[in-house]
Amino acid sequence: MKCSQSEVISRLIKKAIKSPCRFRIAAIGMDMRGVVIGSATNLPYLPKTNGGIHAEELLISRSPRSLKTIIIARVGVSGILRPISPCLKCRDMAQKYGIKIVSILE
Repeated sequence: MKCSQSEVISRLIKKAIKSPCRFRIAAIGMDMRGVVIGSATNLPYLPKTNGGIHAEELLISRSPRSLKTIIIARVGVSGILRPISPCLKCRDMAQKYGIKIVSILE
């Protein structure tokens, strides 16, 4: 079932608030029809991987091949949306799989 833009924003905020990281970031993945097929938050710094795991990266690795669009959002402590854009690593990974990354606020 397709979600409206306000439903997507609401889901992103709720998901991002659950992130254990200082910068609370959430991503929602959609298929070509605009149906939500997955969501993820960023994960904290892990010494073995030499960094944290980005929400987009996690979503791409978990989601089926039908993933076509990722919507990302960063939420401040008070639950207000903050500007964000994907890093080069996530942008390149998405481009490799033909996935478009869209930010709620850039």
